[in-house]
Amino acid sequence: MAQIELTGVSKSYETETAVAGIDLTFKDRVTTALVGASGSGKSTLLQMVNGLVRPDTGSVRLFGRPLDYENLAPLRRRIGYAVQETGLFPHLTVEKNITLLARLENWDNDRMRDRMVELMRLVELPKEYALRYPYELSGGQKQRVGLCRAMMLNPPVFLLDEPFGALDPITRREVHREFLRLQASEPRTMVLVTHDVIEAIALAEEIVVLREGRVEQHGTSEQVVREPASDFVAELFRTESP
Repeated sequence: MAQIELTGVSKSYETETAVAGIDLTFKDRVTTALVGASGSGKSTLLQMVNGLVRPDTGSVRLFGRPLDYENLAPLRRRIGYAVQETGLFPHLTVEKNITLLARLENWDNDRMRDRMVELMRLVELPKEYALRYPYELSGGQKQRVGLCRAMMLNPPVFLLDEPFGALDPITRREVHREFLRLQASEPRTMVLVTHDVIEAIALAEEIVVLREGRVEQHGTSEQVVREPASDFVAELFRTESP
């Protein structure tokens, strides 16, 4: 049973079509990147998965069940979500930011501490950083804290919306290594939105190319690069790939 299935989903805003009749099944325990130009529907599709956006037509199924839009809170506890801005609370320490969801779930202190230490180790954040505040961190360190917080409850599904876009190239490569280490250590179904096809190739096993709200191609990273389904895909990867 696939953890994420979209069937015939469409979404329009006034006269603009964001997503047009998309069918997609995301492979379990695999990282899939959604790539395409601005306005191609990447973020809208991702937001449909966790219920932030409700499709005009079609259905979204997670863990074998249609989304219950009247009761999304329990579902979202099973979904990690990371965005470019990290969304860290400035008045909370790194420790409080990372353990926020666990405290809402009433985890005991030992369990919270052990999980936080494990995650900080995986992304190579020194343990003394637990007492720092977000303003004391670099951009890359903030992104690592955001990843730790999203992974705290060990969710089976992890959604990332341009999470590394604001980082400088050197820091981005460092955070990419931590991301790959997390996925190798705790494999899960990941969906990554990015406009950077080099990032998609580096991090994802599968790639979905979107164009004007439709799927242009869906395949393994190697297939998409070596066997583009259209001139559009070929040009996209010829322009951006090394």
